[in-house]
Amino acid sequence: MRKIIVFEHLSLDGVVQAPSGKEEDMSNDFKHGGWTAPFQHPEIGQVIRGWMHEDCSLLLGRKTYEQWSSYWPLHADIWPVADRAMKYVATRHTPPALWQPTTYLNQPASELELLKQQDGPPFHVWGSSELVHALSQADLIDELRLILYPVIIGSGKRLFPDRDMTPLTWHIKERQTYDNGVSIVCYERNKN
Repeated sequence: MRKIIVFEHLSLDGVVQAPSGKEEDMSNDFKHGGWTAPFQHPEIGQVIRGWMHEDCSLLLGRKTYEQWSSYWPLHADIWPVADRAMKYVATRHTPPALWQPTTYLNQPASELELLKQQDGPPFHVWGSSELVHALSQADLIDELRLILYPVIIGSGKRLFPDRDMTPLTWHIKERQTYDNGVSIVCYERNKN
C-alpha cells in the first residue's frame, strides 16, 4: 500500500503560507512571506535534501503545481527526483500539463483511495494547503513531516483550519531539535 506523506514548514500557530519567499503566496494580503529565512540551518537543509532524494510520486495542489512547473524543470540538477516523478495534481479543471509526467485528479479523495492500493512509491505532498485539508478530512494522510519554527505569524493559511471532523491521532516516529529552536517532527497516523 502506498503512503501519503505531507511535508510542511509550520509556525507555532500553525501557519504554512509562504514560508520560503515574500512573493511565494500573497493571497489574502499575506505580508509575512519568507518567515523561515531567519532560521536557516545547514543541518535542517541536509534533512530536507535527504527527503528530496527519496523515490516518490508528487501529489500537489494546482497552485503549487503551477508555481513549481516554472521552476523545478529548470533546476532538475538540484531535485532530479521531482523532474522524473509522476506528478498528481488535484484540480477541478484539466489544464494543459506543464511538467511531464503529469496526471490530473478531479476527485482526489476517491481517486487516491484507489491509487494507494496500487504498487508504487509513496506520494509526497509539499505545501498545497488546500489539498492537505481535503486529505486530512478524508483521513488519507499516513505521515506528517513537520519543520516547526519558533515563530508566531498571527495570520495566514494554517495546516489544519477550524472545521468539524473526527479527531485524528498520531504518534512520533522521529524528532530532532536544533540550536536555533527549530524542530523536525515526523508523525505517523494511528490507524484504529
